[in-house]
Amino acid sequence: MIAHPTRPPHATSHSHGTPEGRPPLHYEKRLRSHHDALAPLHGLSDGAVTLGEHLDGREADARPRAIYVHIPFCRKLCHFCNMRRMKGAPDDTYTERLLRDMEALTRLPYVADGRYGAIYFGGGTPSTLSAAALERILAGLKQQFQLTDDVEITLESSVTELTEEKLQACMNAGVNRVSLGVQTFHDAGRNLLGRSGNGQWIAERIRRYRALGLDNLGMDLIYHYPEQTPEDLAADLHRIAELDLAGFSFYALMVSDKSRLAHQHPEWTTQTANSLRREWGLFRQIMEHAHHQGFQLLELTKLARPGRDRYRYVDLRYQGGDTLPLGAGAGGRLGGMMLMNPLAPEAYEQAVNHPGERQGLATRDPYPAFYRFIGGIQFGQVDLTLLPAPCRSPVAAVCAERTAQGLLTPVDGERLILTMEGVFWGNNLAAELTATAINAWQRGTDQAD
Repeated sequence: MIAHPTRPPHATSHSHGTPEGRPPLHYEKRLRSHHDALAPLHGLSDGAVTLGEHLDGREADARPRAIYVHIPFCRKLCHFCNMRRMKGAPDDTYTERLLRDMEALTRLPYVADGRYGAIYFGGGTPSTLSAAALERILAGLKQQFQLTDDVEITLESSVTELTEEKLQACMNAGVNRVSLGVQTFHDAGRNLLGRSGNGQWIAERIRRYRALGLDNLGMDLIYHYPEQTPEDLAADLHRIAELDLAGFSFYALMVSDKSRLAHQHPEWTTQTANSLRREWGLFRQIMEHAHHQGFQLLELTKLARPGRDRYRYVDLRYQGGDTLPLGAGAGGRLGGMMLMNPLAPEAYEQAVNHPGERQGLATRDPYPAFYRFIGGIQFGQVDLTLLPAPCRSPVAAVCAERTAQGLLTPVDGERLILTMEGVFWGNNLAAELTATAINAWQRGTDQAD
């Protein structure tokens, strides 16, 4: 288990921030996604391989795994989004394919022999599926896979797609964690982002969900969108506290170049010194408010009330556990192989019919160690013991520089935690420290040759 900070990291007394609380720009650009943090690992690939040949003879280990179920459909496309999804709703054909995908993959002994501790329905909008379809898929997962007794089953949903009847059916079928794509309760912000329904109606629906007895109910919050004020954000944060949510993920708005919002606000596709300082101010507002409300940092972009949300899906993944991808466009990792299912229906049908022929990328050592190291940073700490020994000294030297700049605080000789500024720049830190470790590893390998 990764040790989580006991409370949101805060700027320490040696922080180099300005009197107004604005940090220096330690990096020219803020990396906002964990995908950016993982980018340095791309060079540790052993090339293309089929799933069947990669898993042939490979034995499952005892670590619990995760399952990611991708539902790549949205009835309405948000103005900022460019996820792997299609407009519309899935029909029965998609449910049948998913069920056949499960059965096909469990013909591979490595998949069938694993134990699975978390299932995550993502998208797209998983709740575009009917209640009956969701019940069938959940029953299929229980039938085909060895699930742990405490398995966490998460359903992502928009509020507009989730009726109380559908939520109750999902809860009866085993869903015990729900993440709602609210983004903001502010009506002008909702219109700008392309969300349906007004904020008051959304809040009322969430109260009704809570009345069903689901304790682990959270939401996504987007901040730093065009024309958002600190007062708008404060209202969102107060509403989250009032609704007694278990936690919330918070993301600075990322605008795809090809999205509708990019055409309306092209200046939001780039980062400037002024925009980064404005983003920092809103980030700090979130962190300080959350701390006062009793939330704790769970991940770089996740705050939760203690004991109510473990987010086990991400925890298992960052500890190096496998993630089995199910569904068109789903991505995952099996036995050190990175795998991405095709999104197009015809291509996905072929993958279902021939599971062992799916193409992916094999990885080589020390990819698993570096992946766990990045995972630790995602949970707020730098643990040098996760790195191969030759990499630790160079990484420690960079950590010393970032400590002097107020991004890290040493706990002991081999472990540091991120300050509030460190959390803000967390993905940058992960990418920088991992790149340093990889360079050290490669130098050592070259010298050995």
